[in-house]
Amino acid sequence: MGEAYFIRRGGANALINTSSHAMICAKIPSGSACVCAKGGEMLAAENVPGIASFAVPSNGDWTVTISDGARGRTGLVAISGQGEIRAIQIAYPSAPVVSEGGVLLSAQSGLKSGVTLGGNAAMSGSAIRESGSGGFWLSPAVDVTGYSSLTVTGYLRASAGERSRICLGSTSEKVFDPDETPEMGAVWMGGIDALYTASLSITAMTGSYYIGSSSVGNSLEITGITLS
Repeated sequence: MGEAYFIRRGGANALINTSSHAMICAKIPSGSACVCAKGGEMLAAENVPGIASFAVPSNGDWTVTISDGARGRTGLVAISGQGEIRAIQIAYPSAPVVSEGGVLLSAQSGLKSGVTLGGNAAMSGSAIRESGSGGFWLSPAVDVTGYSSLTVTGYLRASAGERSRICLGSTSEKVFDPDETPEMGAVWMGGIDALYTASLSITAMTGSYYIGSSSVGNSLEITGITLS
């Protein structure tokens, strides 16, 4: 789900642990739920606003997970002895906020504010029009955590048998280069001026990805991109 970091405090302002257990104190975003787990063992938090603390009964690597219902994030804390105190801060990634039902591109209003287009494509009215081989991607990468599907609608302005792959990738190159392997992709088979809808299941995906297309020998016009 992403990265986090821990800080071990000492000196005059050190946290004091009066318990025989080690302690994990997590600074978390307001409104987030937080759990701590190792293997099959899960700990309940003692919560104060913005802080979740856990009495940890055993050594090892403990995973702290936060969620606000739409997003999730984890951090790893290593515990090596009783009485130890570890502090961790976890925040959600700074990706564009996808609101309005997760609409990134619509036939009525074009690209969502703050989203830009890169690659072998340009805006034509409120649609993305791609010409020839190559592809496009949307920037910046979008946090897909909490979404279950990506749906893309559009037209293949192509000869039968040509194809375009709608995909998500951890880099823009994985999205628009047909020779690269994206993290998730679907292939549209061609037909002349045929309206297609591609829907990708992204339930298991977390974190930020670029969204776009790679094409071989065709011209693609995309009228809608929606996360739901």
